[in-house]
Amino acid sequence: MGEITLPKNRITTLYPLTKCAFSLLIVLVAITTFNIYGKLAILAAINLLAALSGVWQLFNQRLFKSVGILIVLITLLQTFFYPGHDVLFALGRFTATREGLTFALKLGLNLANIGGAIIWLFTVTTEKDFVLALEKQGMSAKASYVVLSTLQMVPVLKKQSQLIMKAQSARGVETEGNVFVRAKAFVPTLIPLVLSSIQGTEERALTLEARGFSLDRPKTYYYDIHPEPRDKMLVTATGILAVAYVIGKVVYWLWV
Repeated sequence: MGEITLPKNRITTLYPLTKCAFSLLIVLVAITTFNIYGKLAILAAINLLAALSGVWQLFNQRLFKSVGILIVLITLLQTFFYPGHDVLFALGRFTATREGLTFALKLGLNLANIGGAIIWLFTVTTEKDFVLALEKQGMSAKASYVVLSTLQMVPVLKKQSQLIMKAQSARGVETEGNVFVRAKAFVPTLIPLVLSSIQGTEERALTLEARGFSLDRPKTYYYDIHPEPRDKMLVTATGILAVAYVIGKVVYWLWV
């Protein structure tokens, strides 16, 4: 996902684990909501939260690029292939049913809500802040490094791939054109991309050892973050709200 320049407001300056608690609460509500209108309300709430955070445009760009196309494919497949009797329309041998469309919308909105909550979290939180907060909560330095490397893997590989493509273009390899030309140009970049990734892993390992990463001693931080009193209050309130919501859901299911 890469480093981002966050707007300074009351939401983006919250402690990473406070924002993580908000995100988990949204995921909990999204998973246990089965009504389409309820799912639409959750999606609207996530968009409102992104707007209040000052990252609405970036949030929606990431949401569309990550799960947007998948949601469209799921909607089409489920609409035409989910078993149902109430036919809406037909395209040749394929018939779209109301049951299939309803199931597809529920599945797509579920994906959008769960994915949206996670995407919002990492849109308003940098990876280094999130991992540092986990480490200060007791996660081992090795585990936190694995998490951080995983989060940064895609943007790093994307950047390396772009550099290799530019180098190939400078050598006369045709990299612009239709899909087949681009696919043909991408194949020669795979080997240097893999080799550079392996080399980068070795360099990072040597750098970490040079900085005493494996020493079993208390570590100091060049960059540090701390939770504010409001963060503790908000996390507590979020936990209480989550417990109350679960209890309310269980009582509702038993009553119905």
